[in-house]
Amino acid sequence: MHPVDRPLRVLRLAALVAAALALHPPPALAQTSAPIELLRRSSRSRSRARAAQALGRLRPVGARAALEGALDDRAPAVRIAAAQALEALGELAALPALDRHALDPHRRAREAVVRARQGLLRRPTTVLAGGWTSAPASAAASATAPAPAPAAAAPAVDWRRVRVLITLGTFANNVTRDPNHVAHLREALRLAVSQDERYAIHPGALPAAAASRVRRGTLRTYSLEGSLTTLREAQTGVSLSVRAEVSLVLLLEPSHSIAATLAGSATAQEARPVLPNLPDPMPLLRRRAIEGAAHGALRSLQTELLASR
Repeated sequence: MHPVDRPLRVLRLAALVAAALALHPPPALAQTSAPIELLRRSSRSRSRARAAQALGRLRPVGARAALEGALDDRAPAVRIAAAQALEALGELAALPALDRHALDPHRRAREAVVRARQGLLRRPTTVLAGGWTSAPASAAASATAPAPAPAAAAPAVDWRRVRVLITLGTFANNVTRDPNHVAHLREALRLAVSQDERYAIHPGALPAAAASRVRRGTLRTYSLEGSLTTLREAQTGVSLSVRAEVSLVLLLEPSHSIAATLAGSATAQEARPVLPNLPDPMPLLRRRAIEGAAHGALRSLQTELLASR
């Protein structure tokens, strides 16, 4: 091969590999939750412990494996947080890992492992909301429920007043298979943030003045990730209700360290339809409950973390 041709062949091969990876990304390149990365890579035990706590609330894909690995962490506080988070996950598949660490040399860590194991064994079997029906036509109505309306145009941002910049990251649905539920959660968070002129959703490309403030540190930037952790339906007498719970984690950028973990919950309730041909109210109740839970979590964010900025 002529020496001049070798770089061209290498470039062509690299392009083919990049295209193949884009179409079929291997598991090692799959998107990883920020708390998982923090738990595995942070040099600070306090950050690793907070990441473990966040995983117990957010329950992203890969959380159990990361927490099981953290049971071998050198810091007892991280091992304690990992055991507690495994109990919160509620996955019986974590029992073998907990059994292997039942003789942890640190007393409090050993007690946390035992409590987590006992908690998992006591956990009752639950029925997820996605499998419930509120009326004979409920399942069909949910399956044919319209997708969320397109997001309304965001109001103009006065960057002189913005004090906190937020990027909406990855949101998971841990209770149903309906992608609309995560879309409702994301849109509710976007609207809640935009209601306060001190906060703004990161637009992707910042105005020069705002970018300069970010570099100087006078405009703090965060990313927000989370999950829908509960969507529970109930029928009581003549009323129908849906309770939603969400868990969020706020990450300080660019360090990607956990600044806060937040939770919100809400219940939407409505009278049960009397006539069988009336529309099923459950899809609307689910959406209202998710929106209420998202707004509740953001209120906690504003009052507890950022109000003093």
